[in-house]
Amino acid sequence: MRRIIPAAATAVVAAMAWALPAQAATTIKVSTCHNKTHDHAEVFFKAFFNPLNKNKQGLELKYIGGPEITPFRKQGALVKRGLIDMIFCPTPYYGGLLTEARMPGVHNKSLAEMRKNGAWDLLQKAWNKGLNAEIIAWPAFDASTFHIYTKFKPEISEKTGLDLTGRKMRSTGLYNPLLKAMNALPINISPSDVFTGLQRGVVDGIAWPKGSIGKYGWQKFLKYRISPTFYGGTFFVIMNKKKYDGLSSAHKTLIAKHARSYEKKSDDLIREKFVIDEAKLKAAGIVDIKLTGKAATAYLNTVYGAKWAQNDSLKYIVDYKKLKSLMYTPK
Repeated sequence: MRRIIPAAATAVVAAMAWALPAQAATTIKVSTCHNKTHDHAEVFFKAFFNPLNKNKQGLELKYIGGPEITPFRKQGALVKRGLIDMIFCPTPYYGGLLTEARMPGVHNKSLAEMRKNGAWDLLQKAWNKGLNAEIIAWPAFDASTFHIYTKFKPEISEKTGLDLTGRKMRSTGLYNPLLKAMNALPINISPSDVFTGLQRGVVDGIAWPKGSIGKYGWQKFLKYRISPTFYGGTFFVIMNKKKYDGLSSAHKTLIAKHARSYEKKSDDLIREKFVIDEAKLKAAGIVDIKLTGKAATAYLNTVYGAKWAQNDSLKYIVDYKKLKSLMYTPK
């Protein structure tokens, strides 16, 4: 026998349904290893963070601050533990937690090649297992190359490209091998301390990717910039794997869509930033030293050779020899 629900009861149920709050959006807590005003961070917000948030599809990225809130050296560990959901960060900053994180930057294959040849899958496997993280995007892949900048006129060497004997150089795990190979004294200090370090003579120079030199005011102390450039993009957007796995398939698709768009746009957007920075360096009178011939060859051989020699001695989660061959071909 069918039960008849009185019209009054139906009205009450309907009223209650209207009174219930809409389902809350899935929130992803985001941090950046550089200040929000850093050139690469600005592009991250412009080309990924803001466009994704504008979709209004029940997914919200919430910025919880940068290194002024969470020191950049701790952000990888916090993603691993799930205390931060997503970070935008150079991979060498958490290389102590995941050996494979030392490999981006020293590549010389394109991102398209690495997605096709299986390198991306091996990197993803390493991040999944070793950092409890999912790689979301690898932006500014082509544009983000590196220079060495100095306060002094460097001595050119046909053995190592530059002879930096006894010079104190600001460094990270990415640069330590090449600087040591050039007989420099690497000093690991955070980007926020570089201005004071240059000002007070704590460091005599830096290795740094293109961009943000003028924004941070470092051109006031630097006098020379050495070419050719080397390495490539090391910035990754990564996400805690448990948080990522808990997303709906629609939200995963949405993130992937914006991630690929971000990767595609990021090179051009960051190059626009470089034009502004370049003008500041030129106005400051920074002199370009362009190595050629044997010195240029020795320089690049030292830069890449020293880093890969260090990498070769470490232990990895995935098949290192295979991954290296898929990321890098010796010249």
